[in-house]
Amino acid sequence: MSQLVKRSGRTRWLISSLLSSMIILNYFDRVAVSVAAPSIQDSFHLNATELGIVFSIYTYSYTLMQIPAGSLLDRFGVAWVTRVGLLIWSLLTLTMAFLQGKLLLYIIRFLIGGMSASAFPAASKATSLWFPPSERSLPNALFDSAAKFSNVIGAPLVAILVTRFDWRAAFLVIGVINVLFTALFWWYYERPNYHKRISEEELEYIREHNISSDDEPQYKLFQALKVLFSNRKVWGLMIGFTGYGYTFNLLLTWLPTFFKVQYGMDIMSSGLLTAVPWLIATFSGILVGGFLVDYLLKKGFSSQKVYRTIIVIGLCLGFAFLGSIITDNVIAGMIFISIGLAGISATAPIGWSISAEIAPSGSLSLLSSLVNLANNLFGGIIATALTGYLYDQTGSFTSSFLVAGAVLIVGLFFYIYVLGDIKQIGEIDKRNN
Repeated sequence: MSQLVKRSGRTRWLISSLLSSMIILNYFDRVAVSVAAPSIQDSFHLNATELGIVFSIYTYSYTLMQIPAGSLLDRFGVAWVTRVGLLIWSLLTLTMAFLQGKLLLYIIRFLIGGMSASAFPAASKATSLWFPPSERSLPNALFDSAAKFSNVIGAPLVAILVTRFDWRAAFLVIGVINVLFTALFWWYYERPNYHKRISEEELEYIREHNISSDDEPQYKLFQALKVLFSNRKVWGLMIGFTGYGYTFNLLLTWLPTFFKVQYGMDIMSSGLLTAVPWLIATFSGILVGGFLVDYLLKKGFSSQKVYRTIIVIGLCLGFAFLGSIITDNVIAGMIFISIGLAGISATAPIGWSISAEIAPSGSLSLLSSLVNLANNLFGGIIATALTGYLYDQTGSFTSSFLVAGAVLIVGLFFYIYVLGDIKQIGEIDKRNN
């Protein structure tokens, strides 16, 4: 029966597609700022350090809101928290098209970041509710790889809009798309037990194979944080994931500018070239972090061995992106960056799978938020701002890329020697809730 349901049941995969689409749009805004950065810089008369603030101020609020967002998701569920967040961030994105002055630019970017904060924890929690562990790696890989794929379609789209019109037109188009998607999400997403379009057979399959098929009991936030922060596994996962996140966020925000500066390319060419490494990274995340992981787990290999092997190989391949700073050939630079991004992208879905396996009952969104917090603190804030500062000081990206390489080493160490065995952390005391 379960094999039949696996073939015929499709609602959970439509949910996975919906979550992946949400992540694509969540990143469209960041891709737009990245690709349109030279035009925005000219429009607001920004130096490189100020442009770094435009990149990073989004992440200040995004990072600050991770713990509140995770707690809200565990308490009120994915549906309502995500609906409200989507609606507000869509409207704020529309306002980007009409901004005048640096201060308003900073303020709106800060607010958009805060309203976008629930996206990844929501996708992680929703995936754990809709998919049993044996097939969870692929949907995790799909929504995580959606962040890379946003560059594949977003970078050329924004480049065309900026070239044919201006940077404001790009944000207007993205804002309209976000509003339309918000309506779709509002209409279609719900938990398995409450979804009106799921078959009884598929619902039974989810209930039978997934202990997280409904929202879990609630907890006191500070008690939960105490349990999580006092556990070495949490620190191993948080800092280990940052090994991927630092390089990912650096390239997400600065790659078009890097191509422009390093190889003398215009906005259209750099936007189109940027799509190539991200397309390769997308396939790497899905094929390796998704299909391959699920295949090996179903073959009987332990999750500990599978996860660790792919993490070590992937992060080691990540160092290849450093080759782009020692070549003047744009094709060679693109190849180096593509290999590096492919390597680290294969490890990212594993981080979300580990979160689901070690999180205490009822706290998956909170743990996912902590992982995302560390990722964006070091990657989204420090990487983007420090890169702008170092470029102003040195006139090149060499030192920034070397810092990213050092963070890769730190991440690998924490994954291997601090995370330890992948097993569930002890329960959070709910007696006083």
